[in-house]
Amino acid sequence: MTDTPSLEPNSTAGEAGKAPTRLQRWLGGVAMFLVVMAPLLAYLAPLGFAPLLALAGLLALPGVKPTRATVPPWLILAALAVWAAISMTWSTAAPDWAKFKGYDDLEDLTALKLFLQAGTYGAAVVALRRLDGDGARRAAVASAYGMVALAVVAAVDSLMGAAIYQKLHQVTGEGIRPDVAMVKVAFSTYILALLFWPTALTLARISRVVLIWPLAAGLVITSVICSADACLLALAGGGAVWIAVYVFGRTAAKVLVGLVALPFILAPLAVLIGVDTGFVAWLHKLVPASWDARLNIWTFTASHVQTHPFRGWGLDASRTFGSAIPLHTHNAQLQLWLELGAIGAALAGVFFCWLAYGVVRLCERSRTEAAMAAAALVSYLVIQGLSFGVWQEWWLALGALTLIVCGLARMVSERPQAKVDELALLG
Repeated sequence: MTDTPSLEPNSTAGEAGKAPTRLQRWLGGVAMFLVVMAPLLAYLAPLGFAPLLALAGLLALPGVKPTRATVPPWLILAALAVWAAISMTWSTAAPDWAKFKGYDDLEDLTALKLFLQAGTYGAAVVALRRLDGDGARRAAVASAYGMVALAVVAAVDSLMGAAIYQKLHQVTGEGIRPDVAMVKVAFSTYILALLFWPTALTLARISRVVLIWPLAAGLVITSVICSADACLLALAGGGAVWIAVYVFGRTAAKVLVGLVALPFILAPLAVLIGVDTGFVAWLHKLVPASWDARLNIWTFTASHVQTHPFRGWGLDASRTFGSAIPLHTHNAQLQLWLELGAIGAALAGVFFCWLAYGVVRLCERSRTEAAMAAAALVSYLVIQGLSFGVWQEWWLALGALTLIVCGLARMVSERPQAKVDELALLG
């Protein structure tokens, strides 16, 4: 993911041998604040990632400097937000403007939030990619240790039936049911799945390879106990892509671009073919209840995409189909097709393909860094394709955070005496 807002080599002040500038010190402070807060929010209040990234973007505004690498993806996201706003004119979820009274009503305007998120989250990504030198390395190392600690705490708490989380809730004077507490602990796995790869790279480069094992074990244990299947699939998919890019370099990275594009192009058609051939019916007999529900939602969504394949039903229309689609489609590509049609799906697909093509360019510098970027990208797409609504603020914020942490990890220098990428020691 080079030539993207986070994964292109940083090229500004703070080079080795030079004193950091005031801007570098400021951005270093913003980055450190961000990575220290990340594990705390991941365990205690994951929805807080939205205001955290927005605040980081505002604080990092002095470091925003548009370049050829950052403007294209930003424009793509802006175009997607504009099209989403336009779609509100025919959306079945269009608000009743006559009933708007205050901030709470504005809070429900997804189109408005998309513009604000593109501005603030984007500012955080673009500005912090300029962070170089010791500031970036310190933030990367702090992030790595924070993720290891999060993995251990989440695993221990999941084994204890979320007893720790319940105790912390009691401190605030509010009780919480054990099953709800387990769901809250499960949220940690999504952050761990996304940041596993930059964390592993950082730990390898600071000669702390041994800590990758508790990181992985914590992620797997918590995911299994809390039934976070999407995280396990993300870890497996990310691992497969990491190996492919590390071994085959640019060839695998080029294939990845096509693989990223396919779901954005074929998702509705693939589901409909699965229904017509009986494959979906066969899956219904094999999968557990949660996945059975997903199959029903995806079948319903794909059939309704055919009604408005070009323009879609409009932003947030997924919420208007009652029990057939509880809140969202549990698949980003299908939700984009349903709500924003082929235009919205194409714009989102172009954005992610831009990120994937950056992996191709990054292979020229370091296969290990390219493999990290590819694995993080695939992990995000896998979870997005199975779990969350595409417009959820905290989830979009996690995407921005992943880009930032991947960029920080790349600034951690390898030991001079290393003759091979240390991360290969995992193999």
